[in-house]
Amino acid sequence: MVKIATVDLETYWAVGHSLTKMSPIAYCMHPDTEIISCAFKFGNDPTVVVFGEQAVKDYCAKVDWSQYWVVGHNMSGFDSMILSWRCGVDPMFWGCTLAMARPIHAKDVGLSLAKLVAHYGLGVKNQAVLHNTKGRRLADFTAQEIAEMRVYNAADVDQCYGLLKRLMPQTNAAELKLIDMTIRMLIEPKFDIDRTLLVHTLADEDARKEALLAHAATVMGVREDGVSNEEAAEAALTVLASAAKFKKLLEALGVDVPMKVSPSNPEKQIPALAKTDEDFLALQEHDDPLVANAAAARLEAKSTILQTRIQAFIDASDSHPQNKMPIPLRYYGADTTGRWSGWGYNPQNLPRVNPYDPE
Repeated sequence: MVKIATVDLETYWAVGHSLTKMSPIAYCMHPDTEIISCAFKFGNDPTVVVFGEQAVKDYCAKVDWSQYWVVGHNMSGFDSMILSWRCGVDPMFWGCTLAMARPIHAKDVGLSLAKLVAHYGLGVKNQAVLHNTKGRRLADFTAQEIAEMRVYNAADVDQCYGLLKRLMPQTNAAELKLIDMTIRMLIEPKFDIDRTLLVHTLADEDARKEALLAHAATVMGVREDGVSNEEAAEAALTVLASAAKFKKLLEALGVDVPMKVSPSNPEKQIPALAKTDEDFLALQEHDDPLVANAAAARLEAKSTILQTRIQAFIDASDSHPQNKMPIPLRYYGADTTGRWSGWGYNPQNLPRVNPYDPE
């Protein structure tokens, strides 16, 4: 019978350096992301909390993980990457209580550990200790703060273990295998990237967009004498990317600005200037070339998916220990169909390439 190991990491975070400000893949492998502590609970044994990155790695090296189902809350999105890539943990099975809870509680209780443990009467999660650690490394902690973090980290693991026991009867074995597979697609990727192709393509796309926006600045009359293409592109972008400023430009050109009902206020009309608004898209065929060019340039200015996707692939590959491209998917992310959704980037919706005539 498989043994359960419940694990939870606490790491350095600060303004601008956190899971809410960075790609989790890049955060986990960033040199500034110090492991502060890690709590381990094997079966129902008392929880052990280890402090310091090297001490955590040494502790992990002594455990035969091949006999364990390693579980954590959001293990499929954070802890597994650090445990695998930085600490060498390779268990028989990966598990995630957040993933298990998603098809059950996403629409009613919520998916945070705090809300779930409250729902099941497993205790109260007090995050005050964690908030006090912002911008501070382990060397900055006082003895009292380390003692408080020990209690906090252990409580997280104990509550997660209790939550796992509540969710297991509601999750069948096939779904647990899918969760394990989803985590392994992230931490054991098999895809290589063509880095040279991506870097060159990104540079070409940046140059193409800059030239287009610089031309748009000239056409729209917002380019000042003597400025570079880069500065002119920025000037055009301030107009094209702003619905309010683009509306004024169209009005100055004598164009009736397309309008639509505000999704947040049915009694209010707002400019219909999104890429899904048919009347706006039709402006690309306007008789006035200035209007047509401005509409096309706004669509280009608002569309950065190629650049952001290429950069995300490069950054993710650079973060992986073997420079593979992780596949970040969220188990049961689509709450109606139960399909995977992407996070960071979505490898499920890449455009199809014609192998006989590739771009």
